[in-house]
Amino acid sequence: MTPVETAILRTLAYFDIFSYPLTSWELWKWGIGELGKGLDFSQLQQAFRNSPILQSKIGHQHGFFFLQGHEEIIATRQARYRLALLKAKRARRIVRTLVRFPFIQAVALCNSMGLANARPESDLDLFILCKPGHVWLVRFFTTAYARLRNIRPQPEHREDTVCLSFFLSTDQLSLQPYLLPDDPYFTMWLATLVPLHDPAGYFPRLWQANPWCAEKLPHAQPRALAPQRAVSTSWVARVLAPVVGWHWVERLVAKIQRRILPAHLKALANQDTRVVMNNHILKFHDNDRRAQYAQAYRERAASVGAPL
Repeated sequence: MTPVETAILRTLAYFDIFSYPLTSWELWKWGIGELGKGLDFSQLQQAFRNSPILQSKIGHQHGFFFLQGHEEIIATRQARYRLALLKAKRARRIVRTLVRFPFIQAVALCNSMGLANARPESDLDLFILCKPGHVWLVRFFTTAYARLRNIRPQPEHREDTVCLSFFLSTDQLSLQPYLLPDDPYFTMWLATLVPLHDPAGYFPRLWQANPWCAEKLPHAQPRALAPQRAVSTSWVARVLAPVVGWHWVERLVAKIQRRILPAHLKALANQDTRVVMNNHILKFHDNDRRAQYAQAYRERAASVGAPL
């Protein structure tokens, strides 16, 4: 196969893991390998028309491309998209309350919500950027609110709860230290963040601080803060910030939270990239499936004759 044919199959194979067919524009935008190296969109369309290999391995229905025989994922994506719209409205209502707490600089939806690919049991994953020196305070406020509202994920119930497991200080926006050697999921995770609150424009800065993402996905661009999704800054946060913004409070709540963390998180803390805790980042992904996704991607790509 040509490099372009291989790249097309690899890209569709990756998204097939998540039952996510692609439009031709999405295939170009999220293109892996040669698709992301200056390939003109018209060349992509020409490849489909002229390649017997692609015609034998790829299906096309209702404007979507998918691996041959997997046409059922079109209905799956459409159903999940409709569900994601409803979940996004709930997330926006929650974020509207969260930004009343001080020191929250920006908030985005991520993971399955980043691609509007939500399952009924999906929770609402939020990625929160914090004022430097206040990541522990932001986590304290937001998780306390979620606990009081009884909307934190539980093993027996995750549907429409809010997952607060990733906080990052705006003075340390590089995420490269948390990349795995083979990590396609984290690249897509960053590229598909959906901003809900970003009055100071931190998400474009996040993109600039992580050029490795643009290198892997040259056609991708950071998501803009859409007016229909935007959550405005609360005057309550502006009033509270000078009142509670003392560093001794940060140290106190950090000490308390470290003490009451579940034992398994304490055991994993700063051992690898799953659970990271310091004054710049709080990342609690004990069930980190990135290595599993990378393995599934390798197997899916190999199954269509495009091994990595």
